[in-house]
Amino acid sequence: MTLRNTLDTHRWIVPVLRLVGLAIFVLAFLEPAVRVQETTVLSGWKCATIATTESMTLFGKPGAGKHQFIEYLVAISGWINPLIVLVILASPIRALRILRQIFAVLVVLCMAATWVLFSKQHIVPLMGHFLWIAGALLILIPETLPGRRAVGAVNA
Repeated sequence: MTLRNTLDTHRWIVPVLRLVGLAIFVLAFLEPAVRVQETTVLSGWKCATIATTESMTLFGKPGAGKHQFIEYLVAISGWINPLIVLVILASPIRALRILRQIFAVLVVLCMAATWVLFSKQHIVPLMGHFLWIAGALLILIPETLPGRRAVGAVNA
């Protein structure tokens, strides 16, 4: 049985992946996410607040070109949350599949920016960060699976 046949037979797989991913993603906000210095541990919701604030600071005011590279990395890492929300909101609409795939690529690029930030600032990821990434990836996995066949398509 091919992957395509499996997905056609088990249509519940995609919603379950997204639901489990969403549960893990939300749980991550309650867990310790990063250690910034030897003694400073930030929870996921605190990291999200900092990243959102940084994004609004960078792009919400004039003179955005006067900021440091690290500030952009913080802001870009904060875009994962709204992009995941957009993927979830667009998921019931088949016509938005390409848009969801674009969002998925952007999320992965934002994840890379997060890891560059961690490396440059010597930030240690903790359980909340790993749950956040795992939840986001579970939500995005359906975008990498082959699409459903058209009704009446013949098996090759």
